[in-house]
Amino acid sequence: MGDLFGTDGIRGLAVGDVKRDSSAITRCIDDREFSVGFLQLVGEALGTYLRPSGEGKPRVVIGWDQRPLNEDLVRSLTVGLHLSNCSVIWAGECATPGLHATLLAEGADTGCMVTASHNPASDSGIKIFDKDGYKTSPEVESAIEALIHQLSSEERELSEDEKCELGIADQLVDGTAIHSAALTLRLPMLKLRYLDGLVSSLFPPEGLLLDSSKGSATTWLADWLSVNLVKTEELSADCLALNEGCGAGELSPTLAMTWGELSTKQHNHVLFDELNKRQSSYNASGMILAATLDGDGDRCLLVRVNSKATGIEVVDGDQMLDALAMAASDISPQIKGMVAASIESDLSLLNSLQRLDAEFEAVETAVGDRWLAVALRDNLTSSSEPFRIGGEDSGHLLLTTPHPIQDDEWRLVGDGIATLVASISALTTCSGKQSFQFGWKSRQSISPSVRSKWDGKNENAEAIIALLDGDWQRQDVDGESNLLMMKGKINGDMVSVAVRNSGTQAKTTVSIRSTGTHLPDLLEEVIQTLTPRLQP
Repeated sequence: MGDLFGTDGIRGLAVGDVKRDSSAITRCIDDREFSVGFLQLVGEALGTYLRPSGEGKPRVVIGWDQRPLNEDLVRSLTVGLHLSNCSVIWAGECATPGLHATLLAEGADTGCMVTASHNPASDSGIKIFDKDGYKTSPEVESAIEALIHQLSSEERELSEDEKCELGIADQLVDGTAIHSAALTLRLPMLKLRYLDGLVSSLFPPEGLLLDSSKGSATTWLADWLSVNLVKTEELSADCLALNEGCGAGELSPTLAMTWGELSTKQHNHVLFDELNKRQSSYNASGMILAATLDGDGDRCLLVRVNSKATGIEVVDGDQMLDALAMAASDISPQIKGMVAASIESDLSLLNSLQRLDAEFEAVETAVGDRWLAVALRDNLTSSSEPFRIGGEDSGHLLLTTPHPIQDDEWRLVGDGIATLVASISALTTCSGKQSFQFGWKSRQSISPSVRSKWDGKNENAEAIIALLDGDWQRQDVDGESNLLMMKGKINGDMVSVAVRNSGTQAKTTVSIRSTGTHLPDLLEEVIQTLTPRLQP
């Protein structure tokens, strides 16, 4: 894979520059600029890739979130797709799972979501999905990237009138309405698999707080949840912008606070401000207080009262994944399925599945839902729903969903709302039961970093290996080309030390996991060793 695509598409600071030449590419790589002209190049390259023989007219669905420059970016992407003889469908402002649902419902060839997910509203980007609703592979992205470079050298002069004409979609659909309808049809299946009884006991009397990150769900999700699951109140509608002082992007999976910390810290986050106002009524351990989505709605984190009722804690993707497996096993112990988790998940999670009655194959994958899908997507043709779940501790979970137009076909989708419904159902079913034994994990990033200085193999990687005493083995993971991951034992506990470049931002992340021993000093030592080597 080249320099443009990261773990989850392409992202950068959104700018209005309309140049579609090589300088737009250079600025995207070097300066993290995601320009209007650059996105025209992406559209031309994508359309050219979809028509290798120059024949046919591929259908491409575009959705976008509420970022200030996104409408200009979408029009430019549409121009590029039309120049390469594609038919363009606009799904409008919607969540990424709304784009996914629309892509499948329309039977289109490709889907493009213009978003930068949890990044600030000033950023934008693009995620590309194939006709089956899966993120494009590194091989496909490399081919598209090569075409972007090739096309940038070709002159393309368009008048403003031509740009206006080419920048209009051939078809308009309502991606949010399609998404909401798909969720309503899917709801009974989620409850059947994960809910044994009624959702009631785990919530305060006033119901659930919801932070939709001022994304597309802000206007409708609270009402939908109030009708279908639990009384819900939206918090992010009055926030200034997408992801600004709201949303899951600002919550760490390991975050926990006492009531005193909640009241004395300056949070600048609408959810914590509201939890602080209401903390006197939160007195029952395990009570689920809130759910929060990221900007494009494909992941979710929950917040609950901790086990001693002394404060709050985040229910992260690892805990939700475990709850889903527990609930499914309790309700249908005869099922056989697969559970996938990334290399940043709790080390104890996958091994702990052996305690359950149901039979689950456990798979560890590279970071990113693309790799979860690679591990889980085979043999999804069945008259009944296959059990396949995958997750990252960030709250990005993949669950199966029925194909809207192909009978007995299932797909995997990362949908924060489905995750919310399934996880609350599962936690209700498993209330009072023992979850897996958590290990210890912590992540810290060097930001900004010059990512070219880290490739997982050079002298900087050797410096990290030299820090580790004892018998350590290097672990390679498909999809992680710059990863250094060492596994060994400290004080009898299994330990993983991993360093990798972020696929979405100019940072290098250090992740240390242990089945028991807390290792903050080792984390600090790795960070101190790498920082002067990787910073500009």
